[in-house]
Amino acid sequence: MAFDIDIMQEFLTSHESQYSGKYRYHSGYRMEESGFKAHYYMLDQNFRQIDIYVEVYCQDRVTYTFSEDLHEQEKIYIVKDILRKIIDKSQYKSTLHYSLYDNFVKTISVEQFVIEPIDFCAVLNYMKYHQGINQKTMDTYYKIFIPCLKRHLRNKNYKSFMEAVNILLNTILYQYEWDGTNSKYLDTEYQFHLYYIREIVRIVYENLDKFYKNVPDELFEAIHILCLNTRLSFAIMTDFGSMILSQYRVTNAMINSLKNQLVLNDKDEERENVNLVFSYIYYIFHNNFDQYYAVILKVLRGVINNMLTFANHDLDLALGNSLVKSEGYQVLLDLFHEDYNTFIFTCFPINSFPIEMRPKVREELVTAIQFFAARMENDNYRLSSFEQVMNINRILMDNFKEWYK
Repeated sequence: MAFDIDIMQEFLTSHESQYSGKYRYHSGYRMEESGFKAHYYMLDQNFRQIDIYVEVYCQDRVTYTFSEDLHEQEKIYIVKDILRKIIDKSQYKSTLHYSLYDNFVKTISVEQFVIEPIDFCAVLNYMKYHQGINQKTMDTYYKIFIPCLKRHLRNKNYKSFMEAVNILLNTILYQYEWDGTNSKYLDTEYQFHLYYIREIVRIVYENLDKFYKNVPDELFEAIHILCLNTRLSFAIMTDFGSMILSQYRVTNAMINSLKNQLVLNDKDEERENVNLVFSYIYYIFHNNFDQYYAVILKVLRGVINNMLTFANHDLDLALGNSLVKSEGYQVLLDLFHEDYNTFIFTCFPINSFPIEMRPKVREELVTAIQFFAARMENDNYRLSSFEQVMNINRILMDNFKEWYK
């Protein structure tokens, strides 16, 4: 029996509000004919997690029960969020009954039974609710999901394969940003999916011509979703980029499909909402090195900003190191030459540079200190320039003491 969507819509309409709640969705699943369980949470200023569990019932009207007492606005915000998720998923065909989730996870034989794409989403949420969002949960989930995808592939069910992948990509909680006392924290569930998404990309890569021939719209939808999630896509760019750029006709069709939906970065023009993933692929495809290099510099600027902003920046550091490894340390010098941002050398210490490049680093620093010293003549820039002079002088003293002798 389906939920009564009309009653849910009536509740949403009668409780319209601009209020944005503090709690964020973690997981949830259908527990009975008219009931849904959900887990919401927030991080306090010390990044300690505060959990709220809620049960929503939709019979003659919408009712709800919370595990902890919250003010009414927050409750309504959470309930409305749950209802929207239920409504969104109701458009899909489902074959797995909610009472079978636990048994499915424990006993399913993928050789005998493949569920509908939306059911994978329900199973993943059920597992996250009961087992938490962690690597062990994802490892267990993908032991079910990937063999089912491969079975779809063997049966030439390309549409079901791509629909399952797209629903997964839309289900992952990519990132929530939390403010702390001295820094920020970024929840990144996608880090637990990276290995497996890379594996799925490789499967699609090996059968790209078949997917393009049979389900091009679904294929391009998956690429679009990945383009919208910059941190994830650059973390798997070796495989993702190789897949997209492997066949000229596929890449050309993909670019034509997405170029009106995504904004290209332009080194000569400041544009809003540029998509760096799409820009990266576009400029490689069109062999435009200058624009490609501008994208690399912009990605590195974002990496450096995140490393200085977020307490958990391991993934950003890994991405930064990967870009430096592929492009060479000269990219950091070029970035400093453009920005004169000394934080570059906080994130990528000078002692990590190749020995033969360090004289170039020193030359850039000397040029920068001369620039800021000259700018101190301007009253509007005196204080900020003095601060930069002090920063650069400290970096020079720490890394090039022998130069001062």
